[in-house]
Amino acid sequence: MPYLGRDWRSPGDQWVRTTEGWEKLRLWRVKLFENLNENFLARLVRLALTDWYWRQENTHVNHQPHIQFVKGTSRERKIHTSVSEAFIRLDLSGAVKDVRRFNYVCSLLEILITTKLSSLSGNTQKYLFHTLEEVLTQVLKLEYNLEAVRRLLHLSQKALNDGIHTHIGSQALWAQHNDAVARMIKKLETFQLTERENDGKLTFSDLPEDCIRDILLRLNDHKDIVHTGLTNSFIYELSEEKILWKQLCFYNFNNDQLLVFIPKEADECEIDWKMVYRRCVKRFGRKDTFADMLCICCNCDCIFWKLTGHPCSKEDELEIVCRPLNPKAFLSLFLL
Repeated sequence: MPYLGRDWRSPGDQWVRTTEGWEKLRLWRVKLFENLNENFLARLVRLALTDWYWRQENTHVNHQPHIQFVKGTSRERKIHTSVSEAFIRLDLSGAVKDVRRFNYVCSLLEILITTKLSSLSGNTQKYLFHTLEEVLTQVLKLEYNLEAVRRLLHLSQKALNDGIHTHIGSQALWAQHNDAVARMIKKLETFQLTERENDGKLTFSDLPEDCIRDILLRLNDHKDIVHTGLTNSFIYELSEEKILWKQLCFYNFNNDQLLVFIPKEADECEIDWKMVYRRCVKRFGRKDTFADMLCICCNCDCIFWKLTGHPCSKEDELEIVCRPLNPKAFLSLFLL
């Protein structure tokens, strides 16, 4: 009598064959729903909301991408949370469409590409490059953050060349990644920014000096300030003001770090804050800031996006204590 055992690829999971290879059925359903046509998806959402309003008397709860993180396996539970499952459940490919989450996803992809690409599983590699394609699509659609996606593509090309003999997965899959990156680079190089027509309306350089200075003071990335200053000689003078670089220094570094490059007896008028900032960045690195980021609940180990709120039931009497996760901390949960 034949022995009917569990699937050797993953205990207790069902697998389905797709055009891209074998995938877990429960993750394939989630991925299929995310890749639906936007018009068809909008119609489904509209019908669902109508029914929801009718049942709940005009109360509405937004969908919150989240995942229950399982720290490890036990005798009772043999399934643990994987990176590929987290990519789908947290909707990282859809998160790039939100300007508040764009930088977080790009930072996460950069860490995976530069340090862990060759050691990732085949499924995780496919989800990673699928997310990278979504980043490129969103950038070309809105025409912003071109340098960020260009950097990711060149890092991907270098990582693929370096890991050609040490990667996990088949050679055919690695070749598909190379072709996909080459196609994306070519698409980015042939892209042309849409120039604004001379419509006579107000432009950034037409703003009053105080308004431009206030906008520059709110930028936390020195690259944005430098690139803005290169557009106009007048804006360049504003971008070189000491108060601007002084604020950047105190925002990104503490007093002990600043005192490494500032003499104790130096007069404040004599300090070159731009040079101090440049040296501090080279020595200590810049503080990463994200408008929205992932958090993990200390009670239920649920990972969710900060701005969408905690997805646990409100009936829990325990006080909700959450810990923010930067990209490195998020990946460290999966021992990468």
